[in-house]
Amino acid sequence: MKSIISTVTSGTLALAIALTPISTIAAPVVRTIFQSMASGEQAKLQTINVWNGHGVAISFYEIGETIKKVWLDDPSQILLDTDGCLEGLDQNCSKGGAGLIHLRRIKKVNIPGIPQTSTTLLTVITQSSSGERKAYSFRLATSNGTPKYSQVAIKADVAREQTTPKPQLQSLVKTQQTINQIRGGIVVAIKSGWILQQDELHQRLQKLIGYLQAGDDISTATNKASVSEDLVNKLIALNNNSDNLRQGNSL
Repeated sequence: MKSIISTVTSGTLALAIALTPISTIAAPVVRTIFQSMASGEQAKLQTINVWNGHGVAISFYEIGETIKKVWLDDPSQILLDTDGCLEGLDQNCSKGGAGLIHLRRIKKVNIPGIPQTSTTLLTVITQSSSGERKAYSFRLATSNGTPKYSQVAIKADVAREQTTPKPQLQSLVKTQQTINQIRGGIVVAIKSGWILQQDELHQRLQKLIGYLQAGDDISTATNKASVSEDLVNKLIALNNNSDNLRQGNSL
C-alpha cells in the first residue's frame, strides 16, 4: 500500500511540475484551412487573428494557385504584403506571381469614411495553372495575448480526405474511454489548482472533447483546439494515477 501511494505521489508531482506553465503551452505554428472552408458554396467565413508584433502569412503554395488580386476592406489596423507583384496594384507588374500574403498589425490609423470595427474582410482572387479563378474570403481580427500560429496554409480538399479518418471507422468505445480519461484528468487538475475553469486553456480542452465526440482522432482534435498532445497524455496519466490511488485505498 505504501509503495502504491509513493509511486502515485511521485508521478503526480512530476505531472504538477509539467502542468505548472500550463497557459504557455506551444500551439502549432501552421494552421490549416482547406479550400472548401474558405471558397465556394459550402464555405464559411474563416477568422484569421493578427497579433501585435507577430505577423501571419497566408500561403497558397500547396495548392499551386497564383494570387491575382487582393482587397482589404479596412487597412487602418492591418497591412498586407505579398511575395510577388499583383496586377493592378503594383507598378511595372506585367504578370502577377504571388503565392503568399503577409499580414502585419499596426497602430490604428484614423481613415476618414472607414467605421471603427475590430474585424475586417480580406478577399483573395487566385488562378490555377489551368486558368480557373477562385475567390477566398477571410475575416481578419486584431488580437492580444500569446500568438497561436504564424502561418495559415490553404490546402486542397483531396488532402483532407486522405489525412482525416472517417468517423465511422473509429472505435466509438475507445474514443469514449479517451474522453472519459481526459475529463478525469481535467477534474484532478482543477482540484489541484493547475487549471482554472475560467481559463482559456479549459475552454480549449472542452473544444477538444467536442472534436473527439464529433469523430476526430486525437491528432486532428488537438490541432483544431490548439492543445498539445503532450498535455492530453499528461491529463490521461493524471486520471489513471488518480484511479490507481482510489483502488489502492479500497484494498
